Amino acid sequence: MGQKKTRVQFMLPELVVARLDCLKGQMGASSRTEVVKIALELLHWAMLHRAQGEDIAAVRGGKVAEKIAIPGIAPDRDTP
Repeated sequence: MGQKKTRVQFMLPELVVARLDCLKGQMGASSRTEVVKIALELLHWAMLHRAQGEDIAAVRGGKVAEKIAIPGIAPDRDTP
C-alpha cells in the first residue's frame, strides 16, 4: 500500500516554470512533481543540518567555495 496522496496546485511565474522544466530535463525526471519532491527532500536535509548548527556549503577541491544561505533556515530551529 502506498501513502495517501493529496493534490496541490501552485501558481508560479513563467520564469520559475521554465527553470522547473529545465531541471526536469537535466535530471531526467519523469515529471515536474518529481523535481519538486526531490527539491523538498534537499531543503528538508538542509534544515536538519542547520538545526544542528552546521553550515551548508559548496566545496571545491576540499575547500569551502561558498556557504549557502537559504532564507528562513537558521540554526536551532525545530524541524519535523
